[in-house]
Amino acid sequence: MLPEQQDILWTFTTIIFTLFSLFAFINVVQHCRAREGTNTVLWGTLFGTGLIINLLLTNHMFELTQQQQLGFISWQVLAVFLILLTWGVFFKSQNIEDQSPPLIRAAFFYTTISILLAGYTNWLPQQRSDPPPKATVVDVSDLTMEKYTAMGEEIVFGKERVAGSKAIGKGQCPLCHTFDPGDNIGRCPNLFGVEERSHTRIKEDRYLNEPIKIGEADGATGIIKGKPDEIPEEYRRADASELIGEDYLRESLMCPSCYVVKGYGKAGDTKSPMPVISKPPISLAKFELNAVLAWLQAKDTPGEFEKVTIPLPGPEDVAGGGDGGDGGGDDDGDGPVFVVGTETPQEMINKLGCPLCHTIPGVEGAVGELGPKLHEKINAPKRIKDSRYKGKAKTGREYVKESILNPNAYIVFNEEAGEPYPEGVMPQDFANKLSVNALEKLVDFISNTQPEG
Repeated sequence: MLPEQQDILWTFTTIIFTLFSLFAFINVVQHCRAREGTNTVLWGTLFGTGLIINLLLTNHMFELTQQQQLGFISWQVLAVFLILLTWGVFFKSQNIEDQSPPLIRAAFFYTTISILLAGYTNWLPQQRSDPPPKATVVDVSDLTMEKYTAMGEEIVFGKERVAGSKAIGKGQCPLCHTFDPGDNIGRCPNLFGVEERSHTRIKEDRYLNEPIKIGEADGATGIIKGKPDEIPEEYRRADASELIGEDYLRESLMCPSCYVVKGYGKAGDTKSPMPVISKPPISLAKFELNAVLAWLQAKDTPGEFEKVTIPLPGPEDVAGGGDGGDGGGDDDGDGPVFVVGTETPQEMINKLGCPLCHTIPGVEGAVGELGPKLHEKINAPKRIKDSRYKGKAKTGREYVKESILNPNAYIVFNEEAGEPYPEGVMPQDFANKLSVNALEKLVDFISNTQPEG
């Protein structure tokens, strides 16, 4: 059920309630006209008011989302209960209880019992009984290189790859990279043939000296360029005495700005917009990062693994699992990303992978530069007034929600590049990844973001 949809059960129920109040109004008016001395104006006004109230409640129900309908239906239940109670008083006052339709007796009985049961169950102390957290266990006893590279592919694309759709796994790589010859979305380099390039790249003069020289430390990550023996120990390969293609690939994931492919960087190709894959929000563990590297080395020669220099992991390499902290992918790798709304805004944002492309104040590590900065408390009201805006939002909050559910409704202009940000790059399926509560919580947070200081 998409967040913007209505629940068919509540929609049907609200229509039935209105029809029921109409039936009660007609029945009472008929009885009043058949008996002299009955105050038709009084009873007609009371039941007419009940009918109008139910009509207004039904009309409002059609404007609500599924979750909002669930909370609002209680008001209509109360209105129907009052109509039933008044209807009973009418028959009692006219001494015609035996002429009341069976419908009123049954409806009054079931409504009363339902309200009493609902009240009792909500009065009872509530206790969650969620299953225990699922530990991530990787069995390496029969792990082959074919399975290991397949694991890397799964981290890149996820388990569910549907033909014709953009598959994005925990690594979030397809948001920016393409992998087939001739395919280029223009955001980051195409990675077809990257294994072969990794061996020649480390010998190029540009790699040796730009944007920092071999042996110098990158200010953002602390990684020393071209020194595989000084990579953080938990990610370091066993024999790192000399620089090889594998080291270039690993360095590209852990220190993207150590070398920036020409034409794909910021500040004159000295700063990469790519996030550090070993840190939040992606936070690949060592064996996950190595699995991706192994897949990159083998992907262009399917079924052949001679070019893979990554060794198979041992039990000590996968100890503690590979959940990767606050990674942007699946929690346990068994299903698609879904945010339920119990998470903090930072956890939701990291899980959805937003920091890969956006700078978001108040979210640690959210310094992405591939998309616009999310300063929506200031930006959203201005964009609604833009002549290029074709959406339906009237307020900043509505604009933020629309931007999440329908990203192409308005494409932000990139002042730095002098052109709009690319259309169709932001995932179009966030409606399927967010519960109603999560969406509202996320919209509330982003609607109030503004430049720090």
